[in-house]
Amino acid sequence: MKMKLIFTILLLSCSKLFFAQETKIESASSLPPLTAETTSTVTPMSKDSLTVATVLTTNTTVVVTAEQNTRDQKAAKDKIREEKKAAKEVKKREREQKDFEKEKKDFSKKQNKILSGEKSVSKTKNKLSNAKKDLLKRTEKFEKKKSRGKLTSTAIEKEKIKLSKQQIKINKLQEDLDKDNKKLNKIRD
Repeated sequence: MKMKLIFTILLLSCSKLFFAQETKIESASSLPPLTAETTSTVTPMSKDSLTVATVLTTNTTVVVTAEQNTRDQKAAKDKIREEKKAAKEVKKREREQKDFEKEKKDFSKKQNKILSGEKSVSKTKNKLSNAKKDLLKRTEKFEKKKSRGKLTSTAIEKEKIKLSKQQIKINKLQEDLDKDNKKLNKIRD
């Protein structure tokens, strides 16, 4: 009896090794799970040999399952790593989009400020040119009246005061124009 048992164990282990050398395992998931029922259908055995075969197939199943688990864990880790990379890429794109939008908004604000500054300069130039024309007309009118002798000394003084006020207004407009030009140049830089 012992001899049969030893011989059967030896035969089973040799046949397992023989078949294991010839077969190539492509992946653990493609192998069918080995159970006692599949080995009992292969060779008729006694009760003792059946328990030995069950132990051997269970050990083989445990090894295959352990390999499959490690492969699954590696695949899961790789998948998690890829998902993290994808999430970082999405965040990076969102950040770049926000930066682009901010730059676009800043550029638009700057353009609006430049346009506003140019309008201000234009208005001041128009006011200045109108004030100079008005001063020129008043001066000519004053000179004509003065040369005809129609003005009294008080009227001449009043007219000179009006002309000097007009000149002060022109000087103030010129200062405003210079300030507006400085602001515009500052905005453009």
